[in-house]
Amino acid sequence: MKKLLSVISLLLLAAPLLPLRVSGQNFYKEKISRNQYVQAGLGLGAMYSDNSGRFRGLDVKIGPAASVAYGRKLHPHLDLRGYLGYQRTQSQDQDYFTPQTIASWEANGQAIESKNNLIFLDLMPTLQLFSSENHTQRKRLNAYLGAGLGLLLNLNEETRIEGNETSSSNHSRIVGYVPVRGGLSYKLNLYTDIALEGSLFLTFSDELDGNVGFNQFNDYPVSGQLVFRRYINPLRGVD
Repeated sequence: MKKLLSVISLLLLAAPLLPLRVSGQNFYKEKISRNQYVQAGLGLGAMYSDNSGRFRGLDVKIGPAASVAYGRKLHPHLDLRGYLGYQRTQSQDQDYFTPQTIASWEANGQAIESKNNLIFLDLMPTLQLFSSENHTQRKRLNAYLGAGLGLLLNLNEETRIEGNETSSSNHSRIVGYVPVRGGLSYKLNLYTDIALEGSLFLTFSDELDGNVGFNQFNDYPVSGQLVFRRYINPLRGVD
């Protein structure tokens, strides 16, 4: 009985110290600089291309776009980000274009329609408008902009007219591109941001849609996404 009373007395004496210890651990955890983050995005995209329609008037077909990314802070104003994305785009239907245009494409073996599955992989530095030494000091609102280099894999289906009949064929192409990406972020809590992010992919090819030379520039996919970003603990991963 005396031993039990002694144990109870020790526990009562130690109890006031427990909250201080827990508080100290949480305070220390927040002071660990989280200079790495992961993010995921979902949105819509389109492509400026020869058979996509009038891009200036936004008379193009819209498809889904998604992405994941990993970033690391290099400087209070600068991050380095690796990006993996997917986008589905589609040309206008054949009857959208004039008979003269279709006849010209047929004579030159150009695709009159295309369906594209675009897979992006790039690396880019990102400049933050407002600097922060670590995740605890970042502003409630921030803007960012960056450019880099990447590779694009396009798995597509192209439709052509051959001998008064249409025929479809599957193709795959790998091309380089320069991503230009910017956004506006909002801090939800200590570890999480939400952002509206736009991307323009300046490719080095005019053949993504199977049609070459009808427009002035190469084929340029674009997308807008809603992004969730989570700053991660370098010692324990995501928590």
